[in-house]
Amino acid sequence: MTTQWTQTVDTLFTTTWSYRKKQATEQAFLKTPLIFWLRENERIENISGYRRIEIPVEYGSNDTVRWFSKGDTVPIIDSELATMAYEDWKYVSVSIMRWLQDEQQNRGKAAITNLIKLKLGAAERALWEEFERVMFSDGSGSKEPNGLRNIVATNPDTGTLHGLDRTEHPWWRNQAKTASGAASVYLISDMRNALNNVLKYSRAELKDITIVTTQEIFELYEEEGYELYQLTNNKLFDAGFDTLQFRGRPIMWCPSAPSGNMYFLNTAYIKLVCDEGYWMEMTNWKDIPNQPFDRAAQIICACNLTVSRPIVNVVLTGIHE
Repeated sequence: MTTQWTQTVDTLFTTTWSYRKKQATEQAFLKTPLIFWLRENERIENISGYRRIEIPVEYGSNDTVRWFSKGDTVPIIDSELATMAYEDWKYVSVSIMRWLQDEQQNRGKAAITNLIKLKLGAAERALWEEFERVMFSDGSGSKEPNGLRNIVATNPDTGTLHGLDRTEHPWWRNQAKTASGAASVYLISDMRNALNNVLKYSRAELKDITIVTTQEIFELYEEEGYELYQLTNNKLFDAGFDTLQFRGRPIMWCPSAPSGNMYFLNTAYIKLVCDEGYWMEMTNWKDIPNQPFDRAAQIICACNLTVSRPIVNVVLTGIHE
């Protein structure tokens, strides 16, 4: 009888998660404004398999352009124009625990269904909170993916990104700027300069440019420029995110954004890459050794954050009142 009940609960968990899975995927992408922005601008790339994530990089230029006159020779050297960067997959899981005592005390269908929803909901929330955190990490945490603090580094002259050494490859560096002084005096002019530094390297993808910062800096900007820049981004606003605009580009704040920083991003070149076969997938239930009828399963995801053109991104640091 106990075995039959365990199998019944197994099935209930599996079918409930199958119904919730699409919603869980949406929620994971909607938890932060930045992830929502990437998703709405089709910067979530689903791929299947591959040992590593491949990132094609165009960096060279044709150096054979010459002005010439009669009898002159012209160069016919074939310039190196492209290379390939690589990134490893990163994996995250959250465990769901089932205890004999809980299931014994919730044997009615309504009670066990509520217990299942409670446990799955807690697992989803844990993943959302973790995605929010790692989106703004530097990738140095144990087995963690890249975050903005790596792909848009405050010290872009050092370190490696997707296997390429920024010290050796100046074209593989983002831009960085230090705030000129107190936000009440310099914030707007610093923002103008940072945005222009993004625009001068950007082409037609201006709809992909966005600004990301902390709640504190968002509120400083609101105080200093609210009358001039109070328009909101309808797409973000309709999704429940508080936004302002600066020269037509949305400004959003995220709970885990690094203190004192504001990011000017051309997200045409930033992607959250996911393995569609291992995204929000639930494992089979496994017996816990030496624990009678206690069981565990995991929800797993494989992903990483990539950038293919760092130069179009700027971080403004040291912002203060």
